Amino acid sequence: MTAPPSPMPAHWHCYRWTGERRTYDDESARRPPYLVVQDISAQEWKQIAAASPAFMASEVPPLEVPHWLLRPARMIKATFEAPSEALSWYMGQVEELAPSFMSESDQEPGRQTAWSAAAEDRLFWGGDVVGGWYLRGTRFASVQVVACSPNRIRPTIPCPMR
Repeated sequence: MTAPPSPMPAHWHCYRWTGERRTYDDESARRPPYLVVQDISAQEWKQIAAASPAFMASEVPPLEVPHWLLRPARMIKATFEAPSEALSWYMGQVEELAPSFMSESDQEPGRQTAWSAAAEDRLFWGGDVVGGWYLRGTRFASVQVVACSPNRIRPTIPCPMR
C-alpha cells in the first residue's frame, strides 16, 4: 500500500539574499537553536523560533530551506499561488544575477535553461527551489522559492503571513 500523494502547497514564498561569502559561511545565524529531526507541532516551531533572536533577525539563508518560513514575513520578496509565476520570478532573479556569476559556465544560456527545467519540475510537484552562486569579488547570492501551506519537508511549520 502506498501513501496518498502530499497536497500541493497553497503558495510559494520567494527569498533572495546577496552578501559577503564570509557572512554566508558563518552558520551560527543560519540555524535555529535546536536540531529538529522529526516533525513537531506548529506551536513548537514558534517556540523554537522565538528562542533564537539571532536566527530570526538574520537575513542570511537558513541551512534548512523550510526554515525560511520561521522567519518574519518582511523577509519575503514575493509570494505566488501558481508554480509558473514562482518559476518566472526565480528565473528573473537568475537572469539578473547571471552577469555577476564568478563561473563562466554558470553564465551560459544552456546552463540556465537546464536550471529552469529543473526548477519547473520541482515547483510543479510542490517542491522548493534553491539556487546559490559565487559572484565576482567576495560575494554570494542565494535565490530560494519555498513551498508553504504545506511545505513537503516540514509540513507543520506555519505560514509566516498568517
